[in-house]
Amino acid sequence: MVLYSSKLVAFLSVISIMSLLLAMCVLPMVDIDLNLAAPIHSVYAQSKQIKTVLDSNDVVANANPLRLSNHSNANHFQIESDLGTESSNVNNWITVNHDIYGTRSSAQTVINASNVAKLKLKWRLINDAEIQDPPIIIDGKGYVQDYTGTVIAFDTHSGKIIWKLLAGSGPTMGLTFNNGLIFVSTAFNANVLAINATSGNVVWKSPVLGDSKAGYNIPTFPIVWKDYVIVGSAGHDDSSSGVVTIKGNITALNRTNGDVIWNLHTTAGDWVSYSAPKFNAGANDWSGGSIDPETGIIYMPIGSASPNFNADSRQSPNLYSNHIIAVNITNGKIIWATPFIAHGTVLNVRVPDTHDWDTSWGSSVSRVNYDNGTQKKLVIGHDKMGNIMAMDATTGHPVWWKTIGPNYNIDSLPSRRGSGMIWFYGISNFHAVDDVSNSLYISATNRGVNYFLDGISGHKKTAPNTIQDGLRNGTVIAMDMRSGKVKWQLPTEFPPRVSPLVTDKIVFVGYIPFSEEDKTNRSGIVLALDKQTGSKIWEYDLHAPIGQVGPSIAEGMLFVPTGRVQANQDGGSTNAGGSIAAFGLP
Repeated sequence: MVLYSSKLVAFLSVISIMSLLLAMCVLPMVDIDLNLAAPIHSVYAQSKQIKTVLDSNDVVANANPLRLSNHSNANHFQIESDLGTESSNVNNWITVNHDIYGTRSSAQTVINASNVAKLKLKWRLINDAEIQDPPIIIDGKGYVQDYTGTVIAFDTHSGKIIWKLLAGSGPTMGLTFNNGLIFVSTAFNANVLAINATSGNVVWKSPVLGDSKAGYNIPTFPIVWKDYVIVGSAGHDDSSSGVVTIKGNITALNRTNGDVIWNLHTTAGDWVSYSAPKFNAGANDWSGGSIDPETGIIYMPIGSASPNFNADSRQSPNLYSNHIIAVNITNGKIIWATPFIAHGTVLNVRVPDTHDWDTSWGSSVSRVNYDNGTQKKLVIGHDKMGNIMAMDATTGHPVWWKTIGPNYNIDSLPSRRGSGMIWFYGISNFHAVDDVSNSLYISATNRGVNYFLDGISGHKKTAPNTIQDGLRNGTVIAMDMRSGKVKWQLPTEFPPRVSPLVTDKIVFVGYIPFSEEDKTNRSGIVLALDKQTGSKIWEYDLHAPIGQVGPSIAEGMLFVPTGRVQANQDGGSTNAGGSIAAFGLP
C-alpha cells in the first residue's frame, strides 16, 4: 500500500523544475477528462477471467438479489443491525463514514447553514498519540481509536474520558458501532475485537487472521451488517521499498462470536501462481468499503500490486489489484470487478501500475435520481492518481469517469536515474455524497514525486517545498453524481488532505498549512462551505494537523481529530500527540 540517455534525464529535470515552480505559484482549476462512450470493461469472477466486454444485456454471476433465507446461517439474520441512516440515528455517527453506505452525510439539523458561523470550541481532549479517525458518536458518548490502537470512550458534552482500552496496535481507519458493541481492528495484532460500549470490556476476540511477523495487519474499519463483520488487510513495508510478500484478503467474521465465516483472497491469476516470485503480492483492501443492505453486496477497493515500482514480474493482469470489487456477503464470492489502473480499464493510463496508485480510500453506494424520473444505484470509487469512477452497482459497468488534474509526466516509468518529477492530484481521503442533491464531494492533493528503481525494489524522492509524500496544494470539488460534471471547485494553497463531511446545506473540509522553515510544526484549518456554491461560511485554526480520515458530526457538535497540538494552544504541549476538538453552538 506504499505510494510509489543522460540528455533525456537532464531535459526531464529542467521540465520538473518548471513544473514545481508552476505548482508552487499556481492553483490550477480541475482538468476534466470525462468519457461517456461505451467502455471496454474487464469482469472477473473468482480467479478466472469470464469476459472482457460487458454491456447491459449481460448476466453477471450472483448479481441477482440475494435470497438470504437460503443461507446456512439464516437464523442469524434476525439480529438487529444499525445502518446509520435510521431516524433513531439522526444525531449519531455509527461508523467511520457515518453509515454503512459510506456517505459521510448526516441528516442532523442542529448545526446548519444559518448558525454554523457561530460555532465555538467547546472542549479539547488532549491525547498522548495522534488521532486521525473521526469519533463515532452514540447517544451522548463518543468512541475513537488513536494511532497506537488505544480505544477511548468519552462524554460528548464535556470531553471527559469514561474508559480506555489498548485493543491492539495501530494505526487503523477507525471504529464501528452496532447493537451495543464497538467493533475494533487491531492492525498488527491481526485480529478483530468486539467491545461492550458501556463498560469497555472485551466480548470476543477473533482468531489471528494472518502472520503479523511477515507484515500482515488489519487497518480497515469493520463493516458490520446482520451477522457479518467484514475486514480487509494490508502488508507492511518498513523500508518503503515497495516490496511485500503479503497477499491481500477480505475476511467475514461471525458477529456473535468472531468465528471466521469465509476468507476471500484478492490476488488471482498467473502473476501470483506457484511459479511466480513470492514478492508478487499486495492487492490489499486496506481502507475499507461500503455495503448495500438491500442486496447484501459489499463494494471494496483493492490496492496496488507488489513490487510497487517494478512490474517486470507481473506483466499479465494483476488481479484484483487496483479494482473495485463487488462481493456477496453471504459466501465471499466476487460478483464483478472493475479495473482502474489495471488491464482492461476504461481510463487513459499506462498499465500495469508502477507508481503505487492504489484504488483505495473507500467506496459509497447511492441511489441517484435522474431528471426523466428514473433511478440508478451507483458505486463511487477513486485512486491515488486522481481517477474517479461511477459504476453501476449491479454490473460494475462504468457510467462515467474522470481524472482530476492537471497531471504532469504520469506515463514516465521508475528507473535507476529516476522517473523525473511526476505531478498528480491524488485522492488520499474518503469522499462524501449527498443523495438529496445527487452531489459528490472530493478533496484531492497535488503531489510531486520522483520514482527510482533499486532492482526489484525502489524508492521515492519528493519535490522541494512539499510535506509528507510530496504534498503541495490541492482542490476541493463538488460534482454531479449522475454525470461527473463539476458543480464548483475551491483551490487550496495547502494540502486539503481531509475527508469531507456533508450535512444540511454545509460541507465541512480542511487543509494543512505549513511553512518552508518548519514543516514539522503544522497547523490545520477546518472550513464550513456552502454545499451548493463552495463559498466559505466559517473557518477555525486548530493549531494542529487535521486527521485525514476527517471529522464527524452528531449531538449538535462537530468533532475534529488532530495530530500534535502546538505548544500553548488550546491545551497543547510538546508532549501532546493528538486531540479531539469539539465545536458547538453558544
